[in-house]
Amino acid sequence: MSTTNDLFAIAAHLHVVLRRKTGRVTDTEWMATNAEYAAAMVAYARAQAASEGHTELLPLADKLEALIPSMSTVPRKPLLQAAADKLRSGQTAPASAPIAAPAPSRRSGFADSVPASGFLESTLSSVFGSAKKPEDDEPGLRYVGGIR
Repeated sequence: MSTTNDLFAIAAHLHVVLRRKTGRVTDTEWMATNAEYAAAMVAYARAQAASEGHTELLPLADKLEALIPSMSTVPRKPLLQAAADKLRSGQTAPASAPIAAPAPSRRSGFADSVPASGFLESTLSSVFGSAKKPEDDEPGLRYVGGIR
């Protein structure tokens, strides 16, 4: 198992045990990626084990503490700074031609399906009775593909 997977597994297990035993809700992802937060949760788990007798927290705290040095991450540049550096170095991507939408292979009929007054009357006919119009007899003009 990789170190990242181990970190998440231990952080998740510690989160569950802390929640069940102490009522403390933690952030598993933050615990697995932020060394300072992980160290604080290790200290909290050890304090709860000492004061409340929750000894099952100690092995998890030890495992998490052993993996804290592997959490060293490379600081990322802000997006604006990274973009400015890329522009200065001339590493911009070539502009591509705009992509045109393909021509429809057949007419959908949707424009013909929307009556001038909208679709409201088709939903109200069950409540107020049928308000049939002459154009309702032509199914291709009112509904897409004749589906009612």
